[in-house]
Amino acid sequence: MDIVSIKDLEDCFDGSFIKELLFSEPVTEDFIYYLGKNCHLAYYSNFARPFYKIESSLYVIKGVEGNLTARVTLYEKESITHIEEYIKNFKGGDSHFKD
Repeated sequence: MDIVSIKDLEDCFDGSFIKELLFSEPVTEDFIYYLGKNCHLAYYSNFARPFYKIESSLYVIKGVEGNLTARVTLYEKESITHIEEYIKNFKGGDSHFKD
């Protein structure tokens, strides 16, 4: 999984930054569990459009399984580098991330 582009959506008054990530392929359940591995993960797979929200102390990632995009709220602008590096390490089919 690669990030194809990062689009600036807005900078908030509280100092956070909102970005939209465009991925090279649709978001899968395995990818969602990978992203949420060391964070708080809310994943609603039974919704008609399966929604996920991943919260850490540095960012929040929200999106829908099967989409090519996700929305990220960064509490520190530099956090995007952490997210990019983490996503580069994802190997598809790593379903062992489920608890």
